[in-house]
Amino acid sequence: MRALAGITVLDLTRLLPGASATAYLAQNGADVIKIEQPGDGDYARSLDPEVFASTNGGKRSVGLNLKDPRGRELLLRLADRADVLIEGNRPGAMLRLGLGYDKIRERNRRLIYASLTGYGQDGPYAMLAGHDVNYLALGGVLSMNLPVIPGVQFADLAAGAMQAVSAILTALFERERTGEGRYLDVSMLAGVKSFLTVPLGIYRRTGREPESGNEVLSGRYACYSLYRAGDGRWLAVGALEAKFWAELCRRLGCPDLIPRQFDSTAKESLAAIFAMRPAEEWFELLRDSDCCVTPVRTVGEIAGEIGPPAGPPAPALGEHTRSILRDCGIGDEEFSNLRAEGVIQ
Repeated sequence: MRALAGITVLDLTRLLPGASATAYLAQNGADVIKIEQPGDGDYARSLDPEVFASTNGGKRSVGLNLKDPRGRELLLRLADRADVLIEGNRPGAMLRLGLGYDKIRERNRRLIYASLTGYGQDGPYAMLAGHDVNYLALGGVLSMNLPVIPGVQFADLAAGAMQAVSAILTALFERERTGEGRYLDVSMLAGVKSFLTVPLGIYRRTGREPESGNEVLSGRYACYSLYRAGDGRWLAVGALEAKFWAELCRRLGCPDLIPRQFDSTAKESLAAIFAMRPAEEWFELLRDSDCCVTPVRTVGEIAGEIGPPAGPPAPALGEHTRSILRDCGIGDEEFSNLRAEGVIQ
């Protein structure tokens, strides 16, 4: 039995952060019911169908118009039976719909209600629109990568999705002890700021802006850097510990560099050596020792290793509306009327 079997999650989010969070819950056995607006549903369906498929596999979809009071009442009935509700609307939106935490808690005190937003429920930025790059910018992380925008959505996936998962799992564990649910305010900006442990330490110690998140790990020193191999591919060297660095120097035939681990001029010597062989050949030569040398793989190479998404496919919009609402006591005639009037899909 998977860890979250028997846990029902109502997912009212759109796009990447919320979908990634609930995908993790689904992969661990939770029954994730994706609540989507009739018509277009989750924006990700049309923006990037491949991303949608990879982050929504194994979920069930209900097309539910929350702008209609009958749709809101149906959501409340679903919430009566749920363990977790996660939403990603701007602050106040769910409250205006009559679907705020206090309203739902009156009916289900065990429900864990998570609001996943860019900037949190209050504060000077609460109503500000934004995406991953904005959270990285306001959170101070982007300043150490200028003018490059990271190619992976760290704010969405780490500060957003994984922070939400951590908070939800912690709340579920707490509920086992107390029997009570709780409200979770998950801010991606707050999550981004938590990435600054090392650079904040540098700033507080020196009083100057750090040039990178960790200046020792920035590529400045020979022991922790990138090198172009003889075939034009790149190698990553992470020989940070003295013993790893010494082993690397011995294996490369340059033991004279051992005392120069944090001498930036030693990079030139290593660069000349690594340029003598193709990247994969270096990897094969060094992988049986503690040198911390790996080739830089491309997305295409990793796609071949990972393969397509495993498990059940992502649901069609409203694919499970009938079966889920039947469990809530909605009969055939009422279902047909609600569908004809655009309340459900």
